[in-house]
Amino acid sequence: MLKFDKDIYMENGRITYETREQIERIADEISAEGFKNIFFISVGGSISIMWPIQEMLKQLTDIPVYTEQAGEIILTGHKQLTKDSLVIMASKSGDTKETVKAAEWCKEQGIRIVSLVGTPGTPLEKASRWVIPNKAKNGVEFEYMQLFMLVFKLLDNAGDFPEYKRFADQLGALPENLLLAKEKFEPLADEIAKTYYQEPYNIWVGDGEMWGEVYLFSMCILEEMQWVRTKAVSSSEFFHGTLELVDKDVPVFLVKGEGKRRTLNERVEKFCRQYTDKLVILDTKDYELKGIDEEFRWILAPTISSTLLVDRLARHYEKYTGHDLDMRRYYRQFDY
Repeated sequence: MLKFDKDIYMENGRITYETREQIERIADEISAEGFKNIFFISVGGSISIMWPIQEMLKQLTDIPVYTEQAGEIILTGHKQLTKDSLVIMASKSGDTKETVKAAEWCKEQGIRIVSLVGTPGTPLEKASRWVIPNKAKNGVEFEYMQLFMLVFKLLDNAGDFPEYKRFADQLGALPENLLLAKEKFEPLADEIAKTYYQEPYNIWVGDGEMWGEVYLFSMCILEEMQWVRTKAVSSSEFFHGTLELVDKDVPVFLVKGEGKRRTLNERVEKFCRQYTDKLVILDTKDYELKGIDEEFRWILAPTISSTLLVDRLARHYEKYTGHDLDMRRYYRQFDY
């Protein structure tokens, strides 16, 4: 596979899963102290993987759950965000400006924070009550794994997810499955990138558990890393504006998940098959998860789309655009 090391990937999966005991211990401490609601607070790619989990929790628990942009929360506050709240944050670098400011703001008010941090000794680590080390060198799916273990253990402790142990046991099989998914998708990733990398405008659509993935790939990969102009829209919102921009020459990429909102994806698909010649369907159901029960697929579906898009498709766009994924004009280049 293009710019991919299988051994490093599987090692990342191993060291991520090895944090399970530490994560469960943290979850037990949090549960013992108690909390009245959960706030996911981050920015960019980190907040994008929190939206799918919020969507899952809305369906699984009556614990109030909120997801807030770090740069906004310190300006407006939130009446539900108190010392009784649990704040969950994430930053691979550990020094994302908006996230760090929000963490320090929460700490000043005595609000407890648990963070996924990829770099030790950084400001986010220092501002957090609990820290989960995100040691994987790459792979958004590994951040998902850690968040799943944390959040669903909390739900298990609250009596809302009694399947937790079986789920967490099976989570160990996820990296091998995602490796197989990458290998299956590789030729398609090359074909998609080769066909569409020069398009002046692209529409990306998803919903529910897939919305964060659509947001992440369209904004953090295509816009930030490839300077490709995109429009990200949810399947439900698609029919209230974006549909009018569809014609036979406009590419529409539809990312289909496996939760209850899949019906909304299928409505978009039916429409687009009639009005564009450039419809690309990315369906997580096309990829096996061996050793994982069917009832957990809708939860794990975002890890499938992430491993395909953020890793494989991004690399093939880079190949054809000739634009290095690490090259930025503005982001982190100077103060703004």
